[in-house]
Amino acid sequence: MIRQPIFLILFSFLIINSCIGQEMKKPLKISEFKFDGIFGGNLNYPNFVYCLLGSGFFRTPSSDNVDSLIKDWLKKHPDANVFSVSAINSQVIKIIYCWVIDGQDTLNNFLIKNGCFPGGTMIRPKTWDEMDTREKELYDESDEKPNVKVFVDKETYENFIEQIKSAELYARENKLGVWSKDLEE
Repeated sequence: MIRQPIFLILFSFLIINSCIGQEMKKPLKISEFKFDGIFGGNLNYPNFVYCLLGSGFFRTPSSDNVDSLIKDWLKKHPDANVFSVSAINSQVIKIIYCWVIDGQDTLNNFLIKNGCFPGGTMIRPKTWDEMDTREKELYDESDEKPNVKVFVDKETYENFIEQIKSAELYARENKLGVWSKDLEE
């Protein structure tokens, strides 16, 4: 019957989607990635774009040495792992905010501590349920709700954000990168 192949296709799609969701929860080896600045790709997931920044990555101020610092850090940490923090799904591509970690060393924290970006860029996108009424009103009725999935628990995320706050404070106090000039100029 015609129903059986449709059911099989639907079932296969659900299984594949479930496997991809599980894959997002476990770390991937940095050796499987190629990063170009803050964006990375993995040949196993060609429709996924990995990003070292959680928010504001298109318009955020950045220091001139971002790309070289990322390359140097990755070269010094060949055993690092890529952890998916959250994902924004669109019809064509999935953007995954990730942390790159090697033991106690985190590329994301390193970038903030060196003043490459303001710390706020490490805040993950909110899910629809996390948004307040004012934020939800920014989406008009014709737009779809943002489809954000979160892969880290609240405590881990909050601990990471505290580290980012300390890293930004260090960069500000030492006038590094984006903090090298007065922001009021």
